[in-house]
Amino acid sequence: KRIYACLCIVAVLLGVAFYSSWRVQKFAEDISDDIDNAMEAIRDEDLPSARQALAEGAELCDKCGKDEHLLRTQDFTELEAALRAADGHLELNAPEEAFGELRRAQVQVETLEWLSRRLV
Repeated sequence: KRIYACLCIVAVLLGVAFYSSWRVQKFAEDISDDIDNAMEAIRDEDLPSARQALAEGAELCDKCGKDEHLLRTQDFTELEAALRAADGHLELNAPEEAFGELRRAQVQVETLEWLSRRLV
């Protein structure tokens, strides 16, 4: 009986680990899409669309930072800060500085994605 209980516990723990990893990977994909949309809109000089994509990404970071317990809240907060800083640069009509912040955000997203794969 004990061996079956141990196997069940291991199966549950593996299931939780895979689910949590999948959630972080899904978040990384969603936020990457928002960053890519913002960068494309900046290249097309469509600043309102870029700002909308950045707002959606920052909102997603805020939501996941409160709901996701697999990673540190600081990871989501730093990413949200980079997106809001890029939005601030766009508000000041400084697209090059916004690109810099978006590149920084992309690195953070890639790190989150890598960490989620390493956890399982």
